[in-house]
Amino acid sequence: MFNQLPGCWGCKDIHSVFVYANHEYGKIIGVGHHLDCAGRTDFDMPSPTIECAESFRDQDNQVMLSGKRMRVLDIHPYSDGNWRAHLFTKMPWHNEENEVVGTIFSGIELKDTAILEVGHWICRAAGLNDQHQKSFSLDLHRQKVQLNTRESEVLFLLLYGKKPQYIAKVLNVSVKTVENYVIKLREKFNANSKNELIDLALDLGFGSHIPESMLTSQLSIILKE
Repeated sequence: MFNQLPGCWGCKDIHSVFVYANHEYGKIIGVGHHLDCAGRTDFDMPSPTIECAESFRDQDNQVMLSGKRMRVLDIHPYSDGNWRAHLFTKMPWHNEENEVVGTIFSGIELKDTAILEVGHWICRAAGLNDQHQKSFSLDLHRQKVQLNTRESEVLFLLLYGKKPQYIAKVLNVSVKTVENYVIKLREKFNANSKNELIDLALDLGFGSHIPESMLTSQLSIILKE
């Protein structure tokens, strides 16, 4: 069934050991055959993604403990050396007795029209209400505010609901530096608050754009539901 579905699919047991992965996932992770994923963990894959293996395992544990699905934005280089951005969904895997026996994951690469899928989740991550979600536009030609590389990175992470402390850690700068960038962003967008900044940035389509500079540092960001 998994091989008939688009994108990456698979499942892991309670120890985050792969039980199955479909052809698409096997291809990007670099195994000879997708069934070769079985019995391995994320630490054992022939892919640079092993750098985030511990984060993947922590996410699996959160899903199993909470019993709820999780949305994750993943940006990594894969076995062919190319960087890709995916939106992954992880959910609990239940047996016939409704016991959690692992996790099931699915992922879609964010490119071309697929990136439009992100708009709804960015709105949710930013804590915007249904009215804002319905009015959200992904017209990239409306981007009239010019940002430098660091401003683009800070804004991108803000739109995904991340706090200054997290952004500072990801970008390897101080929290004060991040706060100063937020002030600059508010000035450029003529926003009176951070929430207004996020609202205006989404209206201008910035939520659908992943800064190219971020396709050089591996990230695995949990999105707010």
